[in-house]
Amino acid sequence: MAYTWTLEQIETRFRELTGRSSTDDILQAEAWNVINDYYQNYFPEDALVTNFDAWFTQETSAVDSGEYDVAQTVVKFSDPMTINGEPIIHYQDKSYFFETFPSDEQYITSPTLAVGSSDSAKVKNSAFKYDISGWSYSKVSSETAFSGLDTIPQNKYGAFCLKIDSDGTITLYEADDNATGYNTPSLAIEGLPDADSDTAYLGYVVAISTDAGGFVPGTTALDDAAVTDTYTNGDPAKRGTPEGALYEHNTLFLRPKPDDIYLFQCDSEMNRPEALAAGEVPADIKWGPMIALGAAIIYLAPRGGQDRIAELTGVSGFSLSNYRLLSIKRKKRLAMRGRTAEPSF
Repeated sequence: MAYTWTLEQIETRFRELTGRSSTDDILQAEAWNVINDYYQNYFPEDALVTNFDAWFTQETSAVDSGEYDVAQTVVKFSDPMTINGEPIIHYQDKSYFFETFPSDEQYITSPTLAVGSSDSAKVKNSAFKYDISGWSYSKVSSETAFSGLDTIPQNKYGAFCLKIDSDGTITLYEADDNATGYNTPSLAIEGLPDADSDTAYLGYVVAISTDAGGFVPGTTALDDAAVTDTYTNGDPAKRGTPEGALYEHNTLFLRPKPDDIYLFQCDSEMNRPEALAAGEVPADIKWGPMIALGAAIIYLAPRGGQDRIAELTGVSGFSLSNYRLLSIKRKKRLAMRGRTAEPSF
């Protein structure tokens, strides 16, 4: 039978090379960890492979920041970029991206909404600055109570927004149909009142409770175990279906900020492969035997397996520490490929 070099087949060869044929010697999970450690952290330099193609996906929500952390292994995003299968613009100039999608919220510095510290039935804001009709104001950290608002039925979503006037008074407003509840966060957010010229829009809270009594504003603690809630800065009317994307310093930016659940997808290049899972094969199946051999060496070296390593490699006196240092140096040399020195004048 010809090997296709699935993770299980790499494990079989790894066990043959190390002499650990039984799970009593090394558990499968541990063997897979050793194999993936070598495949991800040492194989790229050993094989002089600098790029691995991968399909990147990111799910959005109606309450996220439109900014998403990307693994440090990802070095490049490529077209086409899509939202729910529809192409969007791939921006590669940071300045142009943020000029195209400026931050036009009414707060100047973030209010950072959160569960109240002194009373968990209230919403807390940090100290922040805001703008109303071209005039700037500031507000110290405070907590705002839910009062005179409808109960949200059990297992239904409700939404509340916070606005602040020029005197620094913060008022909570509720979505139109909180009393009957909404089936999704996005529908609840749509029911919130619009911004106006007399106040600044801080942000909004979406809540759902599994308790039989539902979510009772002003009574139900926001950190209750039955409550799921989110806190989002800004005006929901500024959100929409993302039209542009920027990848910068391991962060993906989507603008406008999403107003619902969307799926962002694109091709990406990585300087490290993704870990292999059950049934999966390396990017090139010809790598299978080398991965098994490299993992065996990594496993045997700190366990007194010098003689066996010499048999496998023809190298006596193998030093794991020297090998790891050489791997780092090779990585540095590979990273410098294609770069030119900047003139000193």
